[in-house]
Amino acid sequence: MYEAMFFGTFKSKLKEVASLDITNNIYEVPEFASYYESIAQKSMNGDLDYYLASFDESDRVLEIGTGNGRILKPLLKHGIEIYGIEPEKEMLTFLNEEEKSRVYVGGIEEVRHFEHSGKYTHIIIPATSVSLFEEQFFSAFLKNAKQLLTSKGKILFDFLSPECIEELHEKVSVEKINEQLFLSGNFVKGKQFIYNIYTKTTTGERKLGYSVKNIYSIEQVNKLCKQFGYTAHVLRNNKDYIMMEVVNDEI
Repeated sequence: MYEAMFFGTFKSKLKEVASLDITNNIYEVPEFASYYESIAQKSMNGDLDYYLASFDESDRVLEIGTGNGRILKPLLKHGIEIYGIEPEKEMLTFLNEEEKSRVYVGGIEEVRHFEHSGKYTHIIIPATSVSLFEEQFFSAFLKNAKQLLTSKGKILFDFLSPECIEELHEKVSVEKINEQLFLSGNFVKGKQFIYNIYTKTTTGERKLGYSVKNIYSIEQVNKLCKQFGYTAHVLRNNKDYIMMEVVNDEI
């Protein structure tokens, strides 16, 4: 059942370990969610610094995929009016009561149905989370975002470059976080890449997870944005990581 979702070392764990907790949603497992956020913080090429430099107290920001508050917490401390959307209720345990009150629980398909009290100057999708959205859902999000953005409002998001994804194909990374060992890696499958992760907890539990992600390119984003009346700009583009800004063309 699961074999098609894993490669190499991770696939072998299916046969080696009799008692194994397997999940297709790594973000609902606290150990995996914390690890992923920790890795994201190291590898996002200063996305937080970019947001802090770009926004001020006159902005109203909506974050898609708040997670443990890596972006929301510091922006709030800097006086920026920010709200969030997070599909995994468990992630709200990382937030205090004030922060929780600013986060809607749900996915991007529900974004326009929440009780938004006003329009946003910016919608942000950090930590390459846009890759979690199939093109049809991302297209629907772009369409719905029109109702939430101010005139000339912007959407900012980032993703791994197709070249980087190809280079990382079936490579395994070993990391130690808080004395706990994690194995992780990606493999390409058609127009998607599948993230694998494995750990053994301090209590001896063995956990294996995967997350199916979608490969995006600058050309693909430009095409989608033109379709829905946006103009797209590349903010950062290196061998591994692309950050884009999408501007609402409505006047």
